Amino acid sequence: MKKELVLEIIQERWSPYSLSSTPVEEYKIKAMLEAAGYAPSCFNEQPWMFVYSTQQNKKVFDDYLGFMDDSNRVWAQNAYAIIISMARTKFSDSGTPNRFAIYDTGMAVSNLLHQALSMDVYVHQMGGFSVEKVKEYFKLNDDVVPLTMIAVGYMGEGLSLAPELLKRDENRRPRKSVNEFAFKESLANPAF
Repeated sequence: MKKELVLEIIQERWSPYSLSSTPVEEYKIKAMLEAAGYAPSCFNEQPWMFVYSTQQNKKVFDDYLGFMDDSNRVWAQNAYAIIISMARTKFSDSGTPNRFAIYDTGMAVSNLLHQALSMDVYVHQMGGFSVEKVKEYFKLNDDVVPLTMIAVGYMGEGLSLAPELLKRDENRRPRKSVNEFAFKESLANPAF
């Protein structure tokens, strides 16, 4: 497939560690969350939930940092905002399990991050956090699952990053070729 057929914003997406605490305008955060809301979902359930805090409310922002593993907290503390994505895993009408909730929420997050990048705002998703601490903090029911924490900010200069994190920012992670994950007619037959 010709690389130029893939949208540039998709090709340019990456997750920097070097984020700035410079305020991201509220209208941009709102646009990111609105973009998430346009994602498709099973039966239009829209099972995603997002809660965020910014450096403007240092107490809550620091609470969010407290959910993270140390390896994430060390760089995410420089971001302007932190978003937590969650999925409601039961259908609202019937209360039956929605096995697509996490998939659907992932698509909403994808919309969010591409909208952010279109405004020169960067996001870095993290799985390294305590799900239990988030559930307890927000008093979540068992059918609400915290999925990711997302650091949000303008590109930083990396002055406070440890050398190994700065090196990761300089050397973007390679992507697999399409034939490593796409197949035609059988898993033994690469697609292209």
